[in-house]
Amino acid sequence: MTVYLVTVRTLTPLHIGDGNELRQGFDFAVRNGRTYRLDEDAILREKEAQIKPNAKGEYPTPQELLTEDDYQNPLFFRYVLPGVPRSKKTDARVRSFIKDVYNRPYIPGSSLKGAVRTALAWTGWNEIKPQLERAAIGRSKSWAGQPLERKLFGPDPNHDLLRALHVSDLTGPTSANASMMLVNAQVLTKKGAGSPVELEAVRTKVEFRGTLTMDDVLFTDLAERELHFAKRKHWLDELLMRIQAHSRARLEQLAAWYETADQCEEVARYVRQLAATKLPAHQAVLQIGWGAGWDAKTFWTHLQTDAPLFEQLVADFGLHRAPKGSPKRKPGDPFPRSRRVVMGDKNGVEKPVAPLGWVLLEVKAQ
Repeated sequence: MTVYLVTVRTLTPLHIGDGNELRQGFDFAVRNGRTYRLDEDAILREKEAQIKPNAKGEYPTPQELLTEDDYQNPLFFRYVLPGVPRSKKTDARVRSFIKDVYNRPYIPGSSLKGAVRTALAWTGWNEIKPQLERAAIGRSKSWAGQPLERKLFGPDPNHDLLRALHVSDLTGPTSANASMMLVNAQVLTKKGAGSPVELEAVRTKVEFRGTLTMDDVLFTDLAERELHFAKRKHWLDELLMRIQAHSRARLEQLAAWYETADQCEEVARYVRQLAATKLPAHQAVLQIGWGAGWDAKTFWTHLQTDAPLFEQLVADFGLHRAPKGSPKRKPGDPFPRSRRVVMGDKNGVEKPVAPLGWVLLEVKAQ
């Protein structure tokens, strides 16, 4: 085994969800520009005598049990984040970031490995030249493209090239208070904004560390007789270079998109600068988590070389959700039509200020 040290540093706010939505009044409270993540068990234990139904038979929410002085008691809160959701409604929702049992955010190894796999698939496509046809995509949205993946990486999990690559979970700061924030995000089209989305997100300039382990045994002559990894071993030897090539191509396309979208000048400038950044061989930028988009998680441009086939895929999987009355898509039309961004207040006007999920990946020998 060869073990490498991995550092991921956030360049823009990052959200990796744990599948839960937090509810205002029940899971969090908003006060003085901050979002307080309630420790419901601690509140209910301390305030047990006050938990009584009103005339309508309704019990108070955990937030309603708190007094002004209680907001100075850290025992009632798991953590406190700068920023507040836009919605003032009771039961407003915030998407929760994945954390360990001590409320510390971390990056699952599967999230990083998935991004690596996508970059290797995209950069390795023209070397393997899999046949692009409708049958190679399949009919299941969850397992779309598996026949193509098998052509690229191997016929089954035991013969998959990335069996040789193990990525640990990446741990970071010891406190959510010091590393996270409440982000107001938006789904944008070039001409307008969709529904707002509220997220717990890791702030910029936060570092997470873990390991990447290469199983060298799988590249021995004996293993080669069964696994046939030799012709693709250079994919892993060139890992950072290939990730950077994939990211640079995406950044160029993203910059062009934002440069022609309403009020996205700040985001466009940042993306263009990131695309032009020169990095040493042991570093690469990539996008992970919520907001990375369709092009960060699929074969991307390779699927779009056959325009009629791609339109069939868009229709079959319901990928184009345009407003009622919008013109129908035609083969060759741009896809995707929307992006997810962080919104911020600029002189009293809410505008897009940053993309989501861009990180700097650094890999060094141990």
